Order: sequence, then C-alpha cells, then structure tokens
Amino acid sequence: MLKYQFCLITATVATSWLLLLLTMIGGILGIIIFTQIGYDLEKWLVKRFPRWFKRFTLKNRILVKLRRNWGIWGISFLTPILLGIPVGVALCLTLTTDKRKIIKPMILSLVVWTLIFLMFVLLIGK
Repeated sequence: MLKYQFCLITATVATSWLLLLLTMIGGILGIIIFTQIGYDLEKWLVKRFPRWFKRFTLKNRILVKLRRNWGIWGISFLTPILLGIPVGVALCLTLTTDKRKIIKPMILSLVVWTLIFLMFVLLIGK
C-alpha cells in the first residue's frame, strides 16, 4: 500500500527519467531480497500453510510447464509483466540455487520491460 502511495506522489512531481530510475531500483531491490530469502520463505510457508500448496492444480501445472520449457531466461522474461517478482524468483529457485544465475536475467528483463513501458508512456503522452 505504501508503495503505491509513494508512486502517486512521485508521479505528480517527477520526470519520466526519475520514474524510470525509481521503478528499476524498486524492482532490483525486490529481486535481490526475494532471491536471498526466497528458499527459506518457501520452506516456512509450506510448513505454515500446507493446504495452499496442493500438488495437482491447473495453476501449478502451467507453472511447471513454463519452468520445464523455458528455463530461467523464459521465467525472467515473463516475471515483470505476468508473474510478479516473488513468483518468478520462487520458480527460478526451483531450477537452481545459484543466486547469480537468477539475479542477472531477472534484472536484465526488468530493465528491458521498464524501458518498453517508458517508451510506450512517452509515445502516448505526446
């Protein structure tokens, strides 16, 4: 909630480049934080809320297919627009525990999508 209030205040007084910078910083911090605590958080959630983690649901099957067919780069590509950073990082952590292999493609994808959306906003805004 606080994040959205901060964005609204910033959007009224900021330039496009400041918004670009703040968006990237927030996304990168989210990627780093969830990569560092993701494995332990997942273990805690499975113990605390076992009914949330049913094995054979349609959503789980789609996520497994995505993970098998596309790997870390595919998950990273879809994370900013479809999955969200916590879900994308959690899926990547099931493929590898090497955090550098997760952080690099996630940040690259975040930067690319942020630039795409910025271009779209700049074109529409004129």
